[in-house]
Amino acid sequence: MVGHAFMGRAHSNALRQANRFFDLPYEVVAQVVVGRDAARVEAARKKFGFEEGSTDLAAVLARDDIDLVDVATPNDTHASIALAALKANKHVMCEKPLALSVVEARKMVAAAAKAKRHVGVWHNYRRCPAASLAQRMIARGDLGAVRQVRAVYLQDWLSSAETPWSWRNDKAVCGSGAHGDLNAHLIDMTRFLTGLEFEAVCGVEQTYTKKRKDGDGKPRLVDVDDAFAFLARFAGGAIGTFESTRVAPGRKNHNRIEVSGEKGSIAWNLERMNELEVFRFDEPRDGQGFRTVMCMDGVHPYAANWWPDGHILGYEHTFVHTLADFVRSLDSALRFRPDFEDGLAVQAVLEAAQKSTASGRWQTVKN
Repeated sequence: MVGHAFMGRAHSNALRQANRFFDLPYEVVAQVVVGRDAARVEAARKKFGFEEGSTDLAAVLARDDIDLVDVATPNDTHASIALAALKANKHVMCEKPLALSVVEARKMVAAAAKAKRHVGVWHNYRRCPAASLAQRMIARGDLGAVRQVRAVYLQDWLSSAETPWSWRNDKAVCGSGAHGDLNAHLIDMTRFLTGLEFEAVCGVEQTYTKKRKDGDGKPRLVDVDDAFAFLARFAGGAIGTFESTRVAPGRKNHNRIEVSGEKGSIAWNLERMNELEVFRFDEPRDGQGFRTVMCMDGVHPYAANWWPDGHILGYEHTFVHTLADFVRSLDSALRFRPDFEDGLAVQAVLEAAQKSTASGRWQTVKN
């Protein structure tokens, strides 16, 4: 695993838990954690349960006992690490967004195809049981043809101008602000739930605090968005609205998506991640209304691998589900999704929306 901060914590837990709760064709071994600072790497090794720590990525990639490389670093290093791993004939799982640009993402897709290795992107929200159930319902036609998608991802941690500057405020490192960090999830979830492809987008963005002090008290430029919203048209005629922000006081991690079809609607919110709101016109009219399905029974995706019916799951379980599905794909012809092609599709929407904010016009999405 390369990187050992927030996502490193989440991924390392998945590495430890996957074989304990899922029957997998291979044993997942947390062998080496890689970082830049030797002392921090050693601390991560002890805390997260890795066998070894290293600051020499090239040496680790040259080893025959390393089969899978997990990229859990800031956005600007995703492409270089993944490309090096694929060149070394490793399978790769990469954090989102896949890359800083469509150009980078295309190179990653091409490298994966050339290496014939399995690749995946950690869009873990796909594997919340309720979200997976929503996808199943839409795919089998419960809602009829999809007409509209409404999605928001709202946080408040940058509401105060006193919040320190970090790499997430630096375009060279992260590519964009709330847009790439949060809208990337909404874009991927929309493609997963509906199967629709984005055709064109029109966006608007705003940065409210132009400078922030770093850890040393020095003013640093903020050159990414605090808030970003865009409209979307999909192939087939559906439309959508998308909003992400880090400056919505009171909203800590409000990730909500609603899909409306000709026969009904579903709505899912990460802050109530085990529940799915469902409305259908084909139910008796005197009892119609949104009902809440608690997706924690054995018939629901992933739930049977954990606890007895009704015992809820949390954020960390979605990473275990993602890793388990990826490991299963290594021993089959099954395509793991989302893969780098899906990551490229997300990147194309992100980039088109950014271009739209600059031009003030609708922008066609091109992979």
